[in-house]
Order: sequence, then structure tokens, then C-alpha cells
Amino acid sequence: MREFEYIVVGAGSAGCVLANRLSEDPTQRVLLIEAGGSDRKMNVRVPVAFAKQFRTDLDWNYTSEPDPNLIGRSMYLPRGRCLGGSSSMNAMLYIRGQSADYEDWAANGAPGWGWEDVLPYYKRSEGNERLGDPYHGQAGPLNVADPVFTTPAGKRFIETAQAHGIRRTEDFNDGEQEGVGLPQLNQKRGRRWSAADAFLHPASGRENLTVVTGAHARRLLFSGDRVSGVEFDYKGKRAGAAARREVVVCAGAFNSPQLLMLSGIGPADQLKQVGIDCAVDSPHVGEHLMDHPLITVNYASTEKGGLEDATHPRYLAEYLIGRGKGKLSSNVAETLAHIRTREGLPGPDVQVLFGGAFYSDNGFRTFPGPAFVFGASLIRPTSEGRVRLRSADPHQPPEIHLNFLSDEGEMRALIASVRLFRELAALGPLGDIAGPNVDPGPGVLSDEQLEAWIRADVQHTYHPSCTCRMGGEGDGVLDEQLRVRGVGGLRVADASSLPRITSGNTNAPAIMVGERAAEMMLEGRGPAVSGAVSAAQVPA
Repeated sequence: MREFEYIVVGAGSAGCVLANRLSEDPTQRVLLIEAGGSDRKMNVRVPVAFAKQFRTDLDWNYTSEPDPNLIGRSMYLPRGRCLGGSSSMNAMLYIRGQSADYEDWAANGAPGWGWEDVLPYYKRSEGNERLGDPYHGQAGPLNVADPVFTTPAGKRFIETAQAHGIRRTEDFNDGEQEGVGLPQLNQKRGRRWSAADAFLHPASGRENLTVVTGAHARRLLFSGDRVSGVEFDYKGKRAGAAARREVVVCAGAFNSPQLLMLSGIGPADQLKQVGIDCAVDSPHVGEHLMDHPLITVNYASTEKGGLEDATHPRYLAEYLIGRGKGKLSSNVAETLAHIRTREGLPGPDVQVLFGGAFYSDNGFRTFPGPAFVFGASLIRPTSEGRVRLRSADPHQPPEIHLNFLSDEGEMRALIASVRLFRELAALGPLGDIAGPNVDPGPGVLSDEQLEAWIRADVQHTYHPSCTCRMGGEGDGVLDEQLRVRGVGGLRVADASSLPRITSGNTNAPAIMVGERAAEMMLEGRGPAVSGAVSAAQVPA
């Protein structure tokens, strides 16, 4: 049983930030534990290969419970399981969301988290290769770059969208977001630049930072009404560590609430059902799960030059010799638009992801030839799901209930998106190369037919959030300082902390939360508590 000032559980987007920032003071010993292993893998490094990590040892490989709104379907839920977490597995899109997202947070239980409050933390992390003040930082460790490669179809999409009346934008992250253009990516010289690359690896030589991989957290340890350590499985044995100051859980929207509930922090009635004594009755733990529903509309293409042959060995040679150039640097979702599907909306409600490739069912379905894909990610969803314990066994995956498309308005927005995509595929530069519509197919025309197809085919955008959300007393798991209500010495800092899901990709917000958490912990630290957990509390 070793003692540290801080223990960070989970080396994902926020956890890597915290490990770096907390260990900048050489007098503070920091332990970072991660269930997965190394991120030094080719499919992590090469952007276009992100989906090849799915259902491997780099993936938690979760599955949702059958959803009555989706004709009883269960959904595959990949999550990164290595250093960097899902920032080592995602499509690398650097998107903060709309300024209104944060104003809503501040007005509804998270004071001090408005747009002007969070902007300095985004800038602190960011090392933007093109954009600077007033909205961007250029000196931070998180590299943000323009795409190295864009398919001809991607360029056609931008031209077609502009012809349809969607304005061009050069910056999706100035708080407004609306428009079409090339997104910026967490890449450097055409290779992935994850949270581990940005924050963890540069700090790995510090003597006061200990990183333990292959360490699966079992439960939090208590000393009275304070969390003072973590028990975890390591190399087939149980081990533990004590925190003299704080434990911060950064295990993600599925695993963070699971760990809290395994430790007796959660809805008392639910914990009782699986035989766990309740230490803190916190009914919102695991509730309010949100993600962005995603549909993909695919077309065959008459134009070559897309990603249909990106795995050919000649492109690997081009990538390696050219230092990150060519098709392998593509993130597939290579061009973006943020649009309003109806008049009267205060801001965009759909993110359009476009790529010069066929993409369906998380990349598992294939197509024999050139193609292009429209994705509609519903970025202002209202439906909420939940995460529950399946059992008291920490190695059993949690029950994940998505509860997608329970609101009629969500379905209307997705149907409107399909109709827009069909209009774009018939226009100008894009219409010149559009072949047959593969998904949903040319015979799926009426609203009723489109709704049936959407319920049978909709996926998600890999953005689970809000399951340990900040909120007012009685309305959230965390206070505005990210402290778990009802217990001392414990915070949660990751996408589960978001009061409500942002209007776009959640990696950048998770990193921002990590930055704020680190500052709050360092500014608010009181005297350290020594010997709060004894070795006897942890089985040998």
C-alpha cells in the first residue's frame, strides 16, 4: 500500500491532463492507473485505421441493452482501452460545441462554466497550427491541425453545400459553429495526436508520476466519510494505493458511474439489488446518459480517388516516407457542416459528417468500390438513458440503456437530414459523381419508411456523456467544483461530468474539464491526510 498525494483513475482524455498538471509540482506524488495497456500500436497512430481498433484488446467492447425505441436492437459501444482512452480511438475531430451549450450549463446548476469561463482552458491546452486569438491557443501541448488529406469527393461536398446556401466557415470553434468546411483535427504531421501524446508521454519521465497499466479499478476506499484510496486488480492480484489529498475518477461515461456504484455511491435501491452497501445515496449516479444518434446515408460513386483502397501497401509507404502524407492520414469524417433542420432553432441541431468512403455499422460493413457517405449526428438530443450495475463484480460490464429517439422531434430532425442529403447528392459537383443510393435505398421515400429505416439502422457518434453530471443540490452527482456530493476527497472529471452533452464531439470538452479539475484541485488543496488507508483494507 503506497501513498500518493493524488490518484487518477483512467488514462483517457481528462486523466492524461490531470496526470500532467498535478505532477508539475515535483513535491506532489501522483498515481495514474489505467486498465488498458500501451498506445504504441499502428492502428492507434494511423488516423484512417481508427475503426480497426474495434473489438480488439484496445476496446472495452461494450454493448447496450435492447432498446424498445430501436425495434429491440442492442448497439455496439466501442470505448478506448489504452493510454489516451478514447482519444486514441476516435476520429480526432476538434470540436468544442456552441457557446450556448455552456451558457445553459451555467444557468442550470453549473455556475462558473459559461462560455467565457471555459474558453481560457480550451486555449491553455491548445497548440493550434493556424488559428490564434481571440478563440485559440497556439502554445499548448494538444496539437490542432488542418487535415493533411481530403478526397476529391470531400471537396465536392463543400462546393455543393455552399451552392445549396450553407455558408463556408474557417473555424467551427469560435462559439457559433454553423457552416460548412474542413474541420481541424488532433493530428501532428498526419498522425494521431491523442491526450496521451499531448499530456502523458511528455510527463512520463517525472519521478513523482507513477503510471500503472493493466490495473482494473475495483472500488474506492473510505476513511470515515472521505475517499482515501483505490483498490485495483493488477497482475492477477489485488493491490491498492492511498491518496493523501484526493482521488479523481476519469474512467468515462460508462466506467465512472460503475466505479462509484461499486464503491457504494449511487442510488440506494439499485445498489441493494446487487448486494452493495450504500455509503452515499446519490440517485443521479448513472442517470442522464446522453449521446448523439447517428445515421449514415451512403452513395456509390463514379469517381475514384476516395478511401476505398486506402489499405493498399503503396499508401503505407507514402505515409511512412512522406511523414504522414496521403490517404492514411484521413480521419474518414473529413469535411463537416453544422446545420439547422428547421427554421426557428436557436442554433444548429445536426452535425453533417462527410467522407469519400462507404461507412456503415461502425465500419464493419463493406462496399465493393468507390463511394461517399453523409452522416447526420443529432447534436441537440433530448433523450436520456442510464447506466446500471449488472452485478457487484467489477469485471462485469455495466448495463447500458441508451433510450435513443424517445422524442418525436429527434426523429423529425433525422428524417429532414436524409432529405437534405438526397438533395445535395443530386446537385452540381457532388451530383456529377453520385451513383445509386445504397443506404437507405432509393425505394425508401415516405416519412414512415424513413422512420422505420432509422429505427432499424441508427447508431451513435461515440459520445457518451453526463452520467455523473454537475448539477444543483439534489439534481446532480457533482457540484460546480466537480466534487462528488456527500463524500470528501473525491472528484469526477471526464465526459460523464458534463451537465448536458455539448453540440458536437466530446473529446475537446473532456480535455477542458481535465484542465479545470486540475486547477481546482491545486488551488483548493488543504493539508494532506497521512495514513488514511491501511494496507489491511486491501486484500493481498
